[in-house]
Amino acid sequence: MRTCWLVLTLLCCSPLYAGDQFSVLLVNPSVKTDIFWQKVSDIMHVAAEQNNVNLTTIYGGGNRHIQLAELKQYLQYNPKPDYAILINYPGGAEQSMTLLEQHKVNFITLEETIVGVERDEVGKPRQRFKYWLGEVFHDNFKAGEQLGKALLNEAIATKQTPHFVAINGHYGSESDTRSDGLVHYLRKQDVELEQVVYANWSKQEAVHKVSRLLQRYPDTNVIWCASDLMAQGALEAVKEKAEKAYFIGGIDWLDENLDLIEQQKLTASVGGHFMMGAWALISLVDHKNGNPYWQNHNAIKFQLGVITQHNIKSYGWLRNIKDWSVIPFETFLLQNTKSSEYAFDFDTLHNLLSEKPKNAALH
Repeated sequence: MRTCWLVLTLLCCSPLYAGDQFSVLLVNPSVKTDIFWQKVSDIMHVAAEQNNVNLTTIYGGGNRHIQLAELKQYLQYNPKPDYAILINYPGGAEQSMTLLEQHKVNFITLEETIVGVERDEVGKPRQRFKYWLGEVFHDNFKAGEQLGKALLNEAIATKQTPHFVAINGHYGSESDTRSDGLVHYLRKQDVELEQVVYANWSKQEAVHKVSRLLQRYPDTNVIWCASDLMAQGALEAVKEKAEKAYFIGGIDWLDENLDLIEQQKLTASVGGHFMMGAWALISLVDHKNGNPYWQNHNAIKFQLGVITQHNIKSYGWLRNIKDWSVIPFETFLLQNTKSSEYAFDFDTLHNLLSEKPKNAALH
């Protein structure tokens, strides 16, 4: 019912009201050349333009110390933004959130990146930090399970005995939670995981680490990777071993990886979280316009999907999007849906795009 209403809203000739312009600071945790995070940022800027938001991006350089320094500098020398969106680096969450609190900037965090004692210290949104509106995240543990299941199923379907290794990102909660999901799933299936190593989200480091693992565990035929870029590295490492079938997958839904899945060179990719920045921004438009969502909730949790060689064709509509302005982001606003919950999922997005006029090119 909610999806139908969204489609009707899209087709309505009256423009949707986005309210007066306001400013949002995006603290991109990585660097400008990071393919995944640049996609997150690019889509956010489209959503911002559609909804009269002045969005500024600064970069954390892949390091909590650099990110904190950049945030300090920005807040010291620029007009205070109305809102900020950021990812907390493990070990740096308290400092970043304290800084935003001191400047009285309402903020949203992306992903659940801090756990354990550090999580206990910062608490939940609006407990210790009153300007922390909430979190927008997906389940990294489940993502690790989803990828492990897709790889295992493919190995079994082709009558192969699975021998798993795992390539993790960095020593931190985000990547560790993903690999924990894999470990949990394989344990339930009574399948052994030979070893988990860290490649720091780097394609080249993954090439090196996988090559070493293949020497150590020559029976390896399933390579689980915490990111798509590292999955590309794993594929590079096995390209000279044509006598053997390998089942390789990652997380991110990078365009290149989806092409490699279609070419049957990679097995699977889990993703959809490249939209999380846009989802967070949409919630801030609602907040600015008086919607009580962030008064009544402290999180938006969305699901990731799995793309394999078997369902890649059904995602053609998503892979064909080159200009993200084709997405009518304003139709996701609660003020327009008249709902109390966000419909941030790819089924809703697909329905919206499929209802657009035939001449609305996806390029």
